[in-house]
Amino acid sequence: MAIFSNSRIVLRHLLSQLMNDLVTGTVGASPASGNFVCAETDWERADDFFNDFVEMFCYSGTGAGTSGKPTDWVNSTHRLTFLPAATLTATDLVELHRRFTVTEYNTAINHAIDMVANDALVDRVDETIVLTAGTYQYDLPTQFLYIDGVWISDDNDDWVDEVPLDPRYWRAIKKSPLKIEFIKNLYSPVTSRTVRIVGMASPSILDIDAEASPIDPEYLVQAAKAFLHQSRIRGSDKDSEWHRDQMVLATSRADNRRKEMSTNRTGRAVVEA
Repeated sequence: MAIFSNSRIVLRHLLSQLMNDLVTGTVGASPASGNFVCAETDWERADDFFNDFVEMFCYSGTGAGTSGKPTDWVNSTHRLTFLPAATLTATDLVELHRRFTVTEYNTAINHAIDMVANDALVDRVDETIVLTAGTYQYDLPTQFLYIDGVWISDDNDDWVDEVPLDPRYWRAIKKSPLKIEFIKNLYSPVTSRTVRIVGMASPSILDIDAEASPIDPEYLVQAAKAFLHQSRIRGSDKDSEWHRDQMVLATSRADNRRKEMSTNRTGRAVVEA
C-alpha cells in the first residue's frame, strides 16, 4: 500500500487553500436554476463579494461537475447567482475560486505528477495479456518503466510457479508502442494462458476527482503552486514580481521534497531513462 493516497479533490483543495483561493460550502434547501442559498458562516460576506470570483464548482453530490461564474451575491439571503444557469441539489458541495479555475488547478497538479514520472515510481502488477500460440510479441501495458519479473499461468489460469519465467526467455522492445517479446527459440506461448508482469511504473495523472495519487502531497502542491504563479508572470510589474517571488519559493520547497523521492530500480528497464 502506498504511503500517500490523496484524491484530486483533496489535492486541489490543499493547493487552492495554499493559494488563499478557496471557499467551500453546502447548497441549502430549494435551490433554483442558476442560484442557491448557502447559510454557512464562512459565506458571511458583503453584497457582491463573490461577483469577481472566476468560478463556482460543484465537487460532490448530484450536481457534481457543474460549473458557473458567480454574478451576484446577496448577503441578507445568502443567495449566490451564477451563469450559465444550472440547478444544483440540496446538500451538494461547492467550491469557489477567485484567482484560478478548477481546470487550472487540475492541470497544475497533473503537471507536477508528470515532472516526477521517473522519480516517484509505483509498484505495478498487470495481467491483461493473454497468450496465443505462435504469437511472440504483445503490446506492453503503458507506464511500465521497469519489469522485475514475468509469470505465466497454468491451463487453469492459476499461478503455481513460485519463481518468474527465466529472463532469458523474454525481452522488452523499446519502440512505439512498447512490446514484450518472447524469444522464439526459447519459449513457445500457449493459447489462453495469462501473463503476469510485475514491475515499476510511472505514476498516473488524475483524470477525475475520485482518482488518488501516491505521490507526496507536499511536493505536489508546491510544484503545482510554482506552475500557477509562473503562469501569471507577464513582465516586470509589481504583480509579476510577486508571482515570480512566490514561484521561486514554491519551487525550492518542491525541489527539497523531490530529493527525498527514491526508488530501488532492480528490474529490467523498459524505456530509456
